[in-house]
Amino acid sequence: MKGWILQIVMVLLMPFVGIGQNRTWAFGAAGGGVVNFITPLKIYQNDEAALKIKARYKSEPFNPPVYYDFRVTTWQHSCAWELKFTHHKIILKNKPLEVQRFSITDGFNLLTANRLWQYKGLTYSVGAGVVITHPESTIRNQVFPENGGILHKGYYLSGPTLEAALARRFHLSKHWQIFSEGRMTASYVRVPVQNGHAQLSNTAFHLLAGLGYKFGKRSDCPGS
Repeated sequence: MKGWILQIVMVLLMPFVGIGQNRTWAFGAAGGGVVNFITPLKIYQNDEAALKIKARYKSEPFNPPVYYDFRVTTWQHSCAWELKFTHHKIILKNKPLEVQRFSITDGFNLLTANRLWQYKGLTYSVGAGVVITHPESTIRNQVFPENGGILHKGYYLSGPTLEAALARRFHLSKHWQIFSEGRMTASYVRVPVQNGHAQLSNTAFHLLAGLGYKFGKRSDCPGS
């Protein structure tokens, strides 16, 4: 598993390999809220009938562990590459009787590499990456232990994710800026439950606001 994780990280970092001089670099941190769309959830346990649910999720972004987002971006002229980590959460609201608990709150983590373009003061981006989950569940009164997975901390490399976003940046000074962003994400994961597994997708709209710091040689891009 550790080898696969290293390979995934290397793939996500490939756009940054060989990046040359005369670039502007920026680091950002943000918080925000999420709207989750209804998506299918299937739960399979040994010797039990499969549970198929049109899942409704909440995210509780302001309850610990809170929703947060970190990114590093490198600009050259009007284009950029960005590596982004978003701590997203999903909590099943419409639980059937067989499900006492089903949530991924520590969290439903999105790690993506993105391509950005600046146009008329707005930043457009698309990207792809992986979902790192920390599943918590009790199905048919069977509690899933949270001490497995990566380094026995309960985390699992669970599936792919895609995203598209639109952002606006406002400069406070030469180095500091604030930004707002609207983003759509679509993810598909398989996570373990006790004596089985669950397959689910998550489609969500994210609205974020954050603070960034930039440095390096001045870019031709006004929003860098």
